[in-house]
Amino acid sequence: MSKTKVSVVKVAQPEGNASFMGGKYIRIEEDVRKIEAAVAEAVELAIGSLDTIIKEGDTVLIKPNLAFQAPPESHAVVDPRTIEAVVSYVKKNSKAGKVVIGDNPSLGMHVGRAKPAFKDSKMEEAAKLGGADEVIYFDEHDVVAVEIEGAKLFKHATVFKPFLDADVVINLPKMKVHLAGTVTLGLKNWNGIIPNCHPNDQQQGAHRIELGQKMADMYRIRHADLTIVDSVIGMEGQGPHAGSPIEMNLIVAGADTVAVDSVACSIMGFEPMEIPAIRCAGTEGQGEIDLAKIDVVGNSIESVIKHFRRPGGDPIGMYAGLTCVMQQTCPGCFVNVRGALDSFALSGIDMNKFLEKSGEVVVIAGGVPDFNPQICVDKNVFICGDCWELFPSVDKVKEGAELAKSVTYYPGCAPVYIFAQLNADLQKLAAAK
Repeated sequence: MSKTKVSVVKVAQPEGNASFMGGKYIRIEEDVRKIEAAVAEAVELAIGSLDTIIKEGDTVLIKPNLAFQAPPESHAVVDPRTIEAVVSYVKKNSKAGKVVIGDNPSLGMHVGRAKPAFKDSKMEEAAKLGGADEVIYFDEHDVVAVEIEGAKLFKHATVFKPFLDADVVINLPKMKVHLAGTVTLGLKNWNGIIPNCHPNDQQQGAHRIELGQKMADMYRIRHADLTIVDSVIGMEGQGPHAGSPIEMNLIVAGADTVAVDSVACSIMGFEPMEIPAIRCAGTEGQGEIDLAKIDVVGNSIESVIKHFRRPGGDPIGMYAGLTCVMQQTCPGCFVNVRGALDSFALSGIDMNKFLEKSGEVVVIAGGVPDFNPQICVDKNVFICGDCWELFPSVDKVKEGAELAKSVTYYPGCAPVYIFAQLNADLQKLAAAK
């Protein structure tokens, strides 16, 4: 039995990388052609030809990682040059009737809808330069209710119809780290195929400790026909929102998304089994996770590996004056509060002036059995979710809220939307006169 193939191909040094890494994206025609050449080599090494997956007249959907409404320089979204290169390659080398690109930001209403996100990321412009027939804003289209056969946790979903209607789906994630998922690659890229409807559990409720299982369950909805990882410039550190760019100049590709993710995370310096989504999908038999059973072609993992700085998910004691009280908090709120505080602290805020003008902050989440209400006196208190009400400390938290300078509640199961909303509310506090 032949091994599943994953290709790792080097991109000839793009001239625009230095500027891009330094904070200014510049499109250079030759850079796009260099990336397109690497995409062509990677795809052909992995599957032989696009004709093996694309039949004449097929509608091909390219599903990128449009995580947030963010500019290319954030390095949180797929490189526009890679978008253009992939679209151009598919248009030139397949018999597809229609090549479209579509997605929805996984944090949807809280950090931008699809249309402005595609515009700000320059993905829409890049897709059109590559010859895309249409850019599809998933959140402006109908959804279809789906029962996920074999799912362990996320058994029911409403899925954007264009994703289900396409004849062929090409998965185009970015190589980056992630506070909640350790890394975010092909499997986690499926998070954009469902709408973000807080407080509906579609996006929120399974973003706790079960996030990896949710991604494995969602992948059962429909497997990608081809996965191409944008690894030209990756993100390390406090991803997916506040990380740092790391130059890789690679394209990783294959038909088996689990295998592609296993190889890609190994290139980043991680073991596949330590990545929750890869572990869950791999042990369930949705793809190959064992590197010994994967035929890595092109370049070896060892020849291109770089150990990415890992994201820190612990918010406690991170920022003076921003106190977090979280003694029995699930990983969902735990890491997303850290993400929100990182975003706030790295937004150019002078923390000393903020604390002097606005006062100190206390963030409460989960069970706090030893909670002392006095910690809230004259502070700006932010209370996450509803689960704190299930613990014996509920009355003490309520007492603390009465002693606070201000109180903001985030109702429901809050882990995803708090990531953006807590930062936004802190920014409003800082801007208040």
